Amino acid sequence: MSKTLPDQIADLLIALIFTEDLNAGDKLPPERHLAQLLDVDRTSLRMALRMLGRMNAITSIQGSGIVVSDYRTDVGLDFLDNLYRIPELELGSDLLLAGLELFNRAIPTALQLALEQRFRSPDVPDDSVLTELVRDLYDGVLDGQPAELLAQQEVAVIDQLMVATGNQVLQASAISSRRIRIQLVTRMYELIDAPAHLQRMVGFMLRCAEQPQDMQGLIAEYQAYIDELTQPLRQDLASRPAKPRLLRSPLQNGRNIVSLKGLLSVPESAVGAVPLAE
Repeated sequence: MSKTLPDQIADLLIALIFTEDLNAGDKLPPERHLAQLLDVDRTSLRMALRMLGRMNAITSIQGSGIVVSDYRTDVGLDFLDNLYRIPELELGSDLLLAGLELFNRAIPTALQLALEQRFRSPDVPDDSVLTELVRDLYDGVLDGQPAELLAQQEVAVIDQLMVATGNQVLQASAISSRRIRIQLVTRMYELIDAPAHLQRMVGFMLRCAEQPQDMQGLIAEYQAYIDELTQPLRQDLASRPAKPRLLRSPLQNGRNIVSLKGLLSVPESAVGAVPLAE
């Protein structure tokens, strides 16, 4: 589905903030001037700026106008979720490795919380949804399905594990990171022995079906397996460029605007002379 013009403008500004083409503390030009530079209407620009304001990616300061925030300290999951939705943006290995490290720690934690919730509840646990998801993944591996489809199925299994924790914060974090997790797991499946991985996964699930005598030992074993499983992916990511790059403009107006360096110092009267495309 094609994106609206406000979404395209927001994607461009988000990408420029993340690639540090727009730096923390930079002041954006007045709305009319910025609309001219981007070659967009002011209503669409205003809607895009409102989106960024809700993410805290920009801040309106009385007497100073609109100022770019520090994405490292001021933004939240919604900013990251939008980053993952920009296909024109190459994220860079720094972010991907940080995400991988976080997910590698979060999944064993979620498993422990889910098990504690399972055995604390007096009700008989309903494993039908999780069982069906694992069966779909198993069939996909046997059928030689492409890595992206297997990744979507495995992420669905992990998301169901998050639901089983009963922790809404974990569930919200999983939803916000679903796109980047699918991207990472897709690449992982391209690098590993998928049938062997699935056998290990099913083995852990069977051991979790009955209350383990040594839960901490099981979680530690699972953590070690996750670290081992993702080692090829970690090496692959480390070989990529560390910093993000905007490969082409998310703003599809024929200008291919991929950088606004120097924009802030250009007087409004010189807008027509500014080279906007690279």
